[in-house]
Amino acid sequence: MTLDILIGIVLTAIALGGVVVLALWSRRIIERIHAHSPGSLREIQKEIINGNKS
Repeated sequence: MTLDILIGIVLTAIALGGVVVLALWSRRIIERIHAHSPGSLREIQKEIINGNKS
């Protein structure tokens, strides 16, 4: 295996890991919004901010 192939595999694995982390994080936020069903965007933003602090 050449160095270029090895670097490509590592970068691809890191990128795939990043996509998975972002997808799981987004899903958690969406589920939290759905569970509390706030009425406005401002309430959603406050819920996200307060949820991240606790």
